[in-house]
Amino acid sequence: MTANTAFHVDKATRNRIYFSLYGAVFSAMIGVGIVIPLLPRYAVTLGATGIWIGAIFSAFAISRLIFLPLFGKISDTIGRKRLIVYGLCAYTVLSLLYLLAGSVYEITALRFFHGMASAMILPIALAYINDIAPIGEEGKFIGSFVSSIYLGMSFGPFIGGVIMDLLSMNAVFFAMAFFSLLALVTSILYLPDIQTGPAIKTSFMEIIFHKNLQGPVLYQLMYALANGTFMVFLPILAIQDPLISASEIGVIILVSVLTTPIFQHFFSRIADSFRRYHLIALGVTMIGASLLIIPVVQGLSAYLLSAVLLGVGRGISLPSLFALVSCAGREIGQGSASGMVNMSLAIGLIVAPLLSGVIMDLSGIDMVFYVSGVMSLFCTGIFIRLNNREERSENLMTC
Repeated sequence: MTANTAFHVDKATRNRIYFSLYGAVFSAMIGVGIVIPLLPRYAVTLGATGIWIGAIFSAFAISRLIFLPLFGKISDTIGRKRLIVYGLCAYTVLSLLYLLAGSVYEITALRFFHGMASAMILPIALAYINDIAPIGEEGKFIGSFVSSIYLGMSFGPFIGGVIMDLLSMNAVFFAMAFFSLLALVTSILYLPDIQTGPAIKTSFMEIIFHKNLQGPVLYQLMYALANGTFMVFLPILAIQDPLISASEIGVIILVSVLTTPIFQHFFSRIADSFRRYHLIALGVTMIGASLLIIPVVQGLSAYLLSAVLLGVGRGISLPSLFALVSCAGREIGQGSASGMVNMSLAIGLIVAPLLSGVIMDLSGIDMVFYVSGVMSLFCTGIFIRLNNREERSENLMTC
């Protein structure tokens, strides 16, 4: 593969890759989403403080930080399917091992290995989709695929909340294993394997400073703080309200994530026609506002409004974000580009939970939302400046 080119596959093969990956990622994300909003509450029952809750989630990100560049490079050389299958195998086994964990130390260790498995799945799947995205339609093609992530994450928390209310936390872990296994079987039976061609030789410095990756890297750092605050600390805040149940917390997360693919479907169709950083800046503004609402007006209605704003903000910004990553990947390798952007997310997921945990312990949980919201709004100005730079270079619309 040479720079600025995409894989030329026939329409039938492209559709088979797209729909088999869509189904696998959708199932895997249901499994992941089932446990995420319940894990902080489970950790509290094991004696976790705010800083330990942060450590549990940071372990996942530390592992991704270590393994993402490695697996990204490997996938550019040996192909994508093999790594995806290995990662889903690990997901299934690790989901069952949560049943044996009885301390915050064991949960933290499992989250580390879960992060390693994650580095083999979602970033590699996105690189696979970037491989076959039609030139000039990156936003539409990739943006529609990313809805599989958020649809899976939409239903996961709701399913997990219902299972928790009706059965137990152990039943939640069994459900996570079931959906991971379903994704594994889908990938083995239906996902084609295409050759990636000769790897594009680029240095780490060329990857990290590529102009089309600067905005996506910043977005991922911001998103780690904003989304981590919502997903991890909103359940802790909501549990203090005796009128809000585990199922209702699941509904809040469901609304947040489900609104993303709904609006993403529309904005993926126009992401290739507008200035991409304009759309990203608009989405980030809404994300920042969603976080600032929570400590000011608490209660189920306020949490639902915040969830809608957060989901719409993501839906507006993500198609443009992944289009930029695809453009960069044609010059430095899709695995390397996807790995770099997801590595920045991993860095954010290491720092953000620890920072938020310290803020919670020192200043209270409300301050966590204030800090995350203000930092998100600050990033809006940076994205506007990046757009002005691209307008001068006329690079954005021709990548």
